[in-house]
Amino acid sequence: MNTMIKSIAAVAGIAACALVAQAEPPEAINLRKTVTVGVFEKTKDAVVNISATKRVRQRVSAFGGDPFFEQFGPGQIVERDAGSLGSGFIAHPDGYVITNHHVIDRARTVTIELADGRKLPAEVISSDAEADLAVLKIGETGPFPTLPLGDSSDLMIGEPVIAVGNPLGYSHSVSTGIVSALHRELPINQQISLKDVLQTDAAINPGNSGGPLLNAYGQVIGINTAIRGDAQNIGFAIQVNTLRDLIPELLSPKQTAKLDLPLQLTERRALAAPATVTPEVTLGGKAVKKVNGREVRDILDAYVQLLKLSDGDQVSIELIDGSTETVAARQLPLPEGLAVARDRLGLKLEMLTPALSQKYGIPVENGMLVMEVLARSPAARAGVQPGDVIVQIGRYIVRNESDFSGLMNALPQSGRIRFGVVRQNAVGSIFVTL
Repeated sequence: MNTMIKSIAAVAGIAACALVAQAEPPEAINLRKTVTVGVFEKTKDAVVNISATKRVRQRVSAFGGDPFFEQFGPGQIVERDAGSLGSGFIAHPDGYVITNHHVIDRARTVTIELADGRKLPAEVISSDAEADLAVLKIGETGPFPTLPLGDSSDLMIGEPVIAVGNPLGYSHSVSTGIVSALHRELPINQQISLKDVLQTDAAINPGNSGGPLLNAYGQVIGINTAIRGDAQNIGFAIQVNTLRDLIPELLSPKQTAKLDLPLQLTERRALAAPATVTPEVTLGGKAVKKVNGREVRDILDAYVQLLKLSDGDQVSIELIDGSTETVAARQLPLPEGLAVARDRLGLKLEMLTPALSQKYGIPVENGMLVMEVLARSPAARAGVQPGDVIVQIGRYIVRNESDFSGLMNALPQSGRIRFGVVRQNAVGSIFVTL
């Protein structure tokens, strides 16, 4: 009997050893490949570095910055090109990039560096200072890798997040943390505060601005925007739903292409746990299936299709219920001030921007750029030339289109008017007779 018991015990021992052996992880399982590693590998190709050149005013001393000699003179103010670095991510395969407004504000040139090292030019499509969001367009044909937009309506305090970006110029750096708090308000300056932003303890540093804050599924749930400089591990990100809700304004054909398109698309989203987002584009409350024959995935995709329109093009919106609505895109009439300049002076003008200054080699960044001078017009008789920049009318400075429009509306019916003009590197006066 004892022999039988010993035999049973021996068999049980062998079985237990076998179970222990089976419990050890097989070599095929890589314990080093965490969720963070998986998310980075899946998303890194769609995260970009952004560099922008800006014109800045700087005081320069003749004494080389020596503090002893600085007391003898303040030096002179000069303008120089300065660089800025930030991050962003590709949100649409056609090359549309999301970043912060402050990354590209007043930029003369913008360059996108992809994960494979390619550096491509980009243009600013739209920018919203109050939301600190901007949309750029890569200047080469796609398709490009993209990041999926998530939903930030059900974020949980304590859930893991991953930040990818370009902190201090270190490309594609990764940091991890959690959602530390929701619904924060972040003062930017005396006029602007960002509302309903996320707080995270993931390491965010200068250069991370505009980069994605990702959830554990690799979806964008925030756009990194700022840090608390006097603290550690307090960073902030704009909720991705803020971006999604602003797409109709950021990519409005009226603002970006000067096209009148009498329709307004919106997006409603259904969210299923843990992270399944089902967006639905709507027109007048009805679900949209196709825009010009192409099925649209979300509100961003729908507005990208609208931006492909030109004056006179028809856009067909096919709804889920089988009905179709068709409207025509029409060029918006010129603003009143520009129309007056064309009709009374013979000038076709455009407000000067830093990007146009860089493009045409113009030494100033404010004023109205002369694009065309109509033959036999008052401006042509006075000697105004394409490429001139109107910076003053009479005794009044022209900084932007609003200044210019006010002065155009005050033009006399006849008389001789002095225009302050920048031509190449010279500043002079031209007198136009009405």
